[in-house]
Amino acid sequence: MSQKMIRWFNFCSLFCLFFILLATMGCGNRHVSGSGIVKYSSGEPVPSGVIFFSTSQFNYTGTIKDGVFELGGLKEKDGLPPGTYNIHLIGSEPSEGTDRDIPLFADKYNNPETSGIVIEVKSGEKNRFEIVVEKPDSL
Repeated sequence: MSQKMIRWFNFCSLFCLFFILLATMGCGNRHVSGSGIVKYSSGEPVPSGVIFFSTSQFNYTGTIKDGVFELGGLKEKDGLPPGTYNIHLIGSEPSEGTDRDIPLFADKYNNPETSGIVIEVKSGEKNRFEIVVEKPDSL
């Protein structure tokens, strides 16, 4: 093999190694687990629903059951990346005797722009949240 070919091979090897390192740099688990409770201002836990965590770049949904929701923790890379999230909630219960559902939250909580709920998910900390909402007029 000529010197020129050896230099070319070394250059290509280093070039590839550089891009592999660059591509994998910082690819660790940046997602954070946590949990929280959603309750009415009376202190009663919300029976069920869906909670949405939104940013301009990321959306996550979680299930509310008996007032409790979880942010990952079941497997690697689930949970949320650290950051500030706008929260909104949806949920309803069947209405007895009708085919119409009764909402579980006041209308303002159905939209992240009107809910008024913002949370900060922090890395390296136990993320525990308490979210207090108002019942809709129909409950």
